Amino acid sequence: MEKVVRSRVGWAGTPAHAVQLFLGLIVMWAFAANTFAAAYKPWDELTEASWIDFGDASAWPNMYPINAGRAGVRESYPVAFSPAGGGNKAKGMNAIKFRHAGQTTGYLVSSDQAGSFEIVNTGKNNTFTSILLLVAINAGPGPLRNDFKMTLHPGAAETFSLDPNHFVFYDNPFGRPSGYYFTTNPADPYRTNPPGEPIAYAFDTAMVTVYAVEGITSLAQDQSVRIDYQFSYLPGPAVFSAYGYIGTDPLPGIYHTNRAFVDANDSQRNPISTFAVTVPGDVNKDLRVDFADLAVLAENWMIGTQ
Repeated sequence: MEKVVRSRVGWAGTPAHAVQLFLGLIVMWAFAANTFAAAYKPWDELTEASWIDFGDASAWPNMYPINAGRAGVRESYPVAFSPAGGGNKAKGMNAIKFRHAGQTTGYLVSSDQAGSFEIVNTGKNNTFTSILLLVAINAGPGPLRNDFKMTLHPGAAETFSLDPNHFVFYDNPFGRPSGYYFTTNPADPYRTNPPGEPIAYAFDTAMVTVYAVEGITSLAQDQSVRIDYQFSYLPGPAVFSAYGYIGTDPLPGIYHTNRAFVDANDSQRNPISTFAVTVPGDVNKDLRVDFADLAVLAENWMIGTQ
């Protein structure tokens, strides 16, 4: 009589069949994970005319927070910065500042993988009904490693956990959504110099996500919100950008962000303000691990041996 070999779980087949089934399930899981990651869109694709047509709200790009649908979080937030002021200076670029270790201006960098920072409303007579946080990690274009994790805990709200599927690779040449107007025509009154902002001041492409800070309904002038963060297996420096949404405006939208670059918009009254978390090895905190860090280590060693 012919015998039928059965596995210990009652499935008729050979070990080779079991391996094929296992590999098939792995492929299906990877495909589903990549499909989810690719489906996330942090904001509408930016073009050279993204900020030109200020009067037509239907033409404004939108930002889409990864935590949409949670309490108080909209599905999308339109972005529309006022036309540039005198001297080709974009408006709305200095109303929001980061605060870390008592500082609110300059490139603020922490080497702590777990810590906190604040977002401060310094805009005159502005009350933000929502704050959006853009996180750009210097990594990609492949997905973040599976054991990467990030948590954000704003004020008294619940902690929000992010994993690799909450990030997507971004390499649009027009950079991050900001108050810059991407026209290159010197005769255009809405032109700024330079005409656009990269995704972060230290790198042009990144793995990005957008998080709507939960628990905010009214952030008035000089008020702030504290955000605790934690990273696990951060592959590269992470730069944060903040956006203020005014839902009570006749045309609700995002009109303000933090200034991130030294350019024609700068003055002593309108300083840059950014916050970043860097990785081990970046001794001089310039968001790069390179020979400059070795030089600092060597100099510190020489001083220590004297």
